[in-house]
Amino acid sequence: MATPDNDRQQRLADLVIQRRIQLGWHKIDAANAAELTITTYARVEKGLPVRDVTYAKIERALGWAPGACDAVLQGANEAQLAGEVADGVRYAPAPLGQDDDARQAVQDAYIATRPETPAGEMAEMTTAILVELRKRGIIGGRDASP
Repeated sequence: MATPDNDRQQRLADLVIQRRIQLGWHKIDAANAAELTITTYARVEKGLPVRDVTYAKIERALGWAPGACDAVLQGANEAQLAGEVADGVRYAPAPLGQDDDARQAVQDAYIATRPETPAGEMAEMTTAILVELRKRGIIGGRDASP
């Protein structure tokens, strides 16, 4: 990910705070929902840079579409909610279900290695990987559809 300027980093921090308050959460609630330490979460709200995987966890916890944090850091004014339609594009929903851990691991790896991948392509690839892992008996669970 390109290094964002301070204004964009602060814009993301403001949006994270706004969304946390909208959800009725304290900082510790948001940190727990994102599976982050309070120290790491606080860095985001202070407008300090963090790793891409941290942004992915923030997006999931706040119900934002994958890549929403990066979009703000690249100049978008708002973070897209998961499942929201904007400019004719439906942003991928945050995955929920019993295969969350496997799905999240695949998405985290995708984001860490190919952050420029569009959310829809990432969701398709994640689903294909989960289907293949099930076929091979590596993971169990329900249908892999997002």
